[in-house]
Amino acid sequence: MNNLNAEQSAFFAQIAALAFVNPFSREREQAELLALNLKRKVVSAAGRRQLLIEKLDSRLLEVSGQSGFDIRRYEGKTQEMMHLAWLVKIIYAYQARFDDFIKAQQQAGDKVLELPFARTIVEESERAGFTQQQTAHTIALLFQLQRAFRFIDEAVSGSSDAMVDIRKRLWNNIFTFNPAWYLNYLCRRMEDFSLLLLGETGTGKSLVAKAVGCSGYIPFDVAARRFAESFTASFKAINLSQYSTGVLESELFGHKKGAFTGAIDNHPGLFAKCSKHGSVFIDEIGDIDIPIQVKLLNVLQDRMYSPVGSYEQRRFEGRVISATNRSIEQLMEAGQFRKDFYYRLCSDVITFPNLRERIRQNPDELRELIAGLLHRVIETPEAELVDRIETRIREAVPSTYHWPGNVRELEQCIRRICITGNYQGQALPTVNRADTSMFQSDAGGNYPTAEQLLQNYCRFLYDQHHSYETVARIAGLDRRTVKKYIDLDEYKNF
Repeated sequence: MNNLNAEQSAFFAQIAALAFVNPFSREREQAELLALNLKRKVVSAAGRRQLLIEKLDSRLLEVSGQSGFDIRRYEGKTQEMMHLAWLVKIIYAYQARFDDFIKAQQQAGDKVLELPFARTIVEESERAGFTQQQTAHTIALLFQLQRAFRFIDEAVSGSSDAMVDIRKRLWNNIFTFNPAWYLNYLCRRMEDFSLLLLGETGTGKSLVAKAVGCSGYIPFDVAARRFAESFTASFKAINLSQYSTGVLESELFGHKKGAFTGAIDNHPGLFAKCSKHGSVFIDEIGDIDIPIQVKLLNVLQDRMYSPVGSYEQRRFEGRVISATNRSIEQLMEAGQFRKDFYYRLCSDVITFPNLRERIRQNPDELRELIAGLLHRVIETPEAELVDRIETRIREAVPSTYHWPGNVRELEQCIRRICITGNYQGQALPTVNRADTSMFQSDAGGNYPTAEQLLQNYCRFLYDQHHSYETVARIAGLDRRTVKKYIDLDEYKNF
């Protein structure tokens, strides 16, 4: 067995520790500098990666000789440390190629592509003494690590403390705070850990849900040189506020042919469409009625469900991600949201800051967001264009502006400035306390009912915000109730 001296053990321990450092934390850079014995940041992240690969290769040659690295020469804790050091080496060496493969798989969609460099990794791992099973697991982990890093980085921009914390939280949600636990026990069991996303409309919850949902562990088949499925097929989403209660049950659980009038064929629901390696995203979870909450609770508890009109029990093996812009606490206090259902949804709860808070924490956040949002329209926006748009926004929008639509509103603000050169934000709704006409009786002496007043109030808010979701949040109502009140022709007569 190979024995390492104290200096060699210290170096490889530092490298092994890199496998456990969150890449979105400020500690990551410090850990890489420490491993490279650099006092301060003198090179870019890509430069540090290349230096680490070179130093690792040199040290592995030093302890292994010309025969090459072989994990079987080590045992016990030393073997565990060297295994992790090897994993870090492979991560850095193949990061760019995995990133290219992710782009290719995105273009191919649900068709599973062959991993073009699989043979190279397999041969390298076999020479290092790893079994085929270990190699398959390593490739699956490398693919997952790069997907998670790429998708979180794309979905969550900004350098304010709040957004730095969000990126760290999301990484830990995928790999847990202790990657050793994940590596050894949990990578194939994350479907048991639900995620609840909270925050105002427009803060990016849907983007984040997709980033997490597309970053799950997907097994790799060494013989076929393919993953079990495409990550593009591993994420299924539904917005509950779009459906009535009757239709919603069918969309979630599916229905059997003949289950109700119009059910002319079997229909697979959301849970049936999700693979065991995938995730379902249930948006506007705060808008659903109690009977549907009970059915969803059973899925989360027992992993079993039945399509509408069928007694057949089916198993759901994916992960559940949910989101709402409403206060779950208030809904539970009002008896509109079951507490036992909430406690099944909240293995982890991440609350998103609004745009006002982000800009307050870091005024430079606005420029970073402008650059990122412009990238969706222009592949490589020039700094001059970013400068001009930022200047125009700061001229047109007061520094105290409340940004009710959050990042979604900012994106449209940028587009409108590109088209018209100007943007006028939404004024805060105000009520003239002296105007009591809405409370007065009509010619027949009839006063408006409470429901009529509520309908008037919803319409008033909608005229200010032009958003059902915003009205629902302000009024503390279900979105479907708000939509019903606003769409009623009768409101014109009130």
